[in-house]
Amino acid sequence: MRSFSLAVAVAAAAMIGCPDVAVAAPKDYCAELQGGNTGRTCEIQLSDPGYTVDISMPLNYPDQKPIAEYIAQTRDAFLNSAKSGAPRSTPYELSIKPTEYTSSIPPRGTQAVVFKVDQNVGGAQPQTTYKAFNWDQTYRKAITYAAAPDDKERTPLWQADDPLKTVAPIVQAELQQQLAPPPTQPEQSTATTSTTAPPPLPFAQTALYDPANYQNFAVVNDGVIFFFDQGVVLPASAGGLHVLVPRSAIDPMIA
Repeated sequence: MRSFSLAVAVAAAAMIGCPDVAVAAPKDYCAELQGGNTGRTCEIQLSDPGYTVDISMPLNYPDQKPIAEYIAQTRDAFLNSAKSGAPRSTPYELSIKPTEYTSSIPPRGTQAVVFKVDQNVGGAQPQTTYKAFNWDQTYRKAITYAAAPDDKERTPLWQADDPLKTVAPIVQAELQQQLAPPPTQPEQSTATTSTTAPPPLPFAQTALYDPANYQNFAVVNDGVIFFFDQGVVLPASAGGLHVLVPRSAIDPMIA
């Protein structure tokens, strides 16, 4: 037994002293994206007579690989379009900017980054879309809207079968309150006055109840913020949208 212990100790010492045994350095995704590392973010800025690119990627998100892959794909697709387009008077524009969120409500905390993506490839105004990444700090996995039971890499946001029965009406009511014009007050022709409620907004009801439109979210202490691409649940003139669904309404449904 003593000789075995000695052999183990010698082997361990040999490994420590061996120059060929080393821990691999973390992959530098910012360098791979040809960006500038500020210590907190990776900045990618490109300028050309035909296009401009302004991208910021936080470096503290625990799982950098999918973020770097998304940014590379979005940037490259934009550049391919910008470089192949016909001559134009104004340059194409791509802006990708992050907002970070956290939650600390038991049983586990979360960390999220949501990218707001503004692209103008010749239209009258930029098109706004979103891309969100959420991380479960306890299970050390990505959080997605839904995940297969045997998925070892992700954890689901929901434990309910159809959360949109509750969530979609809240989203509609909140957006109606945010965006509807204020009530109108008729001319005071009598001693009593009344106000006229604003008309309902032209929601796309099918889109409101489509899980595909709820994939971009951020878990926060107060609930879950959902982000909707421009033109999905309301006409494009409303721009990109986001709604906080309060935790009090959905807490039993969150996984």
